[in-house]
Amino acid sequence: MTRVLLVDDHALFREGLARLLSAESGIEVAGQCATVEEALVHVQTTGLDLILLDYELGDRRGNEVMHYLRSHQIDIKVLIVTVGLTRAELRQMLNQGVAGVFLKNNPPELLLEAMRAVLAGETWVDPKYAEAPIEKTPGEIFRRVRFTERDRHVLRGVFEGLANKEIAERLHVSESAIKASLQQLFSKTGVRTRGQLVRIALEQFRRELL
Repeated sequence: MTRVLLVDDHALFREGLARLLSAESGIEVAGQCATVEEALVHVQTTGLDLILLDYELGDRRGNEVMHYLRSHQIDIKVLIVTVGLTRAELRQMLNQGVAGVFLKNNPPELLLEAMRAVLAGETWVDPKYAEAPIEKTPGEIFRRVRFTERDRHVLRGVFEGLANKEIAERLHVSESAIKASLQQLFSKTGVRTRGQLVRIALEQFRRELL
């Protein structure tokens, strides 16, 4: 059972998220809170596996929670769930050890995928940031990628020449979820087009993916 803490100062969003997660098997919402102070109390007293943390909490910031976790060497994965970050804020949060950044305007099923990814030890960066400059070549990045089950299904569909709508029908998800998954794959691998994605995936992981 994955124990999750929700930290968001918007009660309506928090309650909706709690209902979404409570309907999923294997997930327990261990607590909800709206402030940094409340979050730190839960961190100290509640056994947690994952924190879904809003970046802006009134006049405070989610990085205060990250600072506490790091300074006390507390091993809880943190996924930032926010309306948006600047690239400087994104770099800061990643440097502080967050497992990922997810934007609230994405579909709910993509949040569940992001949670599974970070719990598996991956770093999830929202597709919005896929255009950030990369320092390594796509091939170098690809060799370090860990693919989720959704990643593999989407890649197989791309390899077969299926359109996004056809992949969505095969996986029983929305077409927007497939578009978001593709952008996430672009972000993970450092490529910008479907053609580059297919070429490098075939070069690096043909046996694993096909």
